[in-house]
Amino acid sequence: MWEEWKKFAATAAVELVEPGMTVGLGSGTTMAEVVKALARKKIKAKYVPSSEQIAKLASRLGLKLYELGGELDLTIDGADEIDTSFNMIKGKGGALTREKILAKAAKKVVIVVDRTKLVKKLGKKNPIPVEVIPFSLRFTSEEIKRLGGKPELRLFGEKPFVTDNGNYILDVRFKKITNPKSLEKKLNEIPGVVENGIFTDLADIVIVGHEGGYDVIKSKREFLGLFSKL
Repeated sequence: MWEEWKKFAATAAVELVEPGMTVGLGSGTTMAEVVKALARKKIKAKYVPSSEQIAKLASRLGLKLYELGGELDLTIDGADEIDTSFNMIKGKGGALTREKILAKAAKKVVIVVDRTKLVKKLGKKNPIPVEVIPFSLRFTSEEIKRLGGKPELRLFGEKPFVTDNGNYILDVRFKKITNPKSLEKKLNEIPGVVENGIFTDLADIVIVGHEGGYDVIKSKREFLGLFSKL
């Protein structure tokens, strides 16, 4: 069901890509649908992938890939959660650091989700992924606990999951997230933290796929209206 909703939203996002643009590509299952849609349309643009996984898919489907240089015209990405203020949790796939870099580098950020990702408060469904360097794992974990978080090392089988940057991921639960922007800043101030999966003040357009098709949301007021309908 939601797989179809992802395709609705992905198809709409691709309409924003124009020939000659430099476009950042996020990661995740919804982004895989975006990449497939871009390949079908054969839009000649420069694509900058955020992960090895999405790079392999894009390359296999014929998209021209480039390294990040200067400013991007557009970044398209998904989200694990997004609230009515466009705050997000990202990083289920482990590419959160590169995803945030691409978002910061872009003139415009388009977030593509299905309606199951809409939440009133962040952290209700998903923990916050925090990328940490292996050297500081124990120290950084203790510092996160001082903030009220409960960190858990992400595993791949019986070994730690390793990001494309060679780091570990701590999935951190908080009882309540009242100020996402403040928590994002506090987590990044901890020594050993590379980046965390709270994304604030970055989304410009949110495209939400649902059973009726999709909605393109450009303001928080529009988003509140969509929440009341779904």
